[in-house]
Amino acid sequence: MSAHATLTAIEQAAEAFCRRRFTDQADYLEAKDAHCKRVRALVRKLRREIGVPEMLSFGTGRRTFGGRSFSVELRMPRARKAG
Repeated sequence: MSAHATLTAIEQAAEAFCRRRFTDQADYLEAKDAHCKRVRALVRKLRREIGVPEMLSFGTGRRTFGGRSFSVELRMPRARKAG
């Protein structure tokens, strides 16, 4: 499943939960728990598909992930030439 398909599944799960009508509190709590589990599973799957750990996205410097060491550097835009 691609990242776009996983996002579509998350949207559909949220929409289905919002459309659902509940008759009593027990039904609501049970459905809410099941919905939250589905959404958490889809988000975990999406993170794997994206492949970039959250903490590696913004910081600069040396990092180690999955047994590999690498450097995250800040890229500055090139200066425009005068004239």
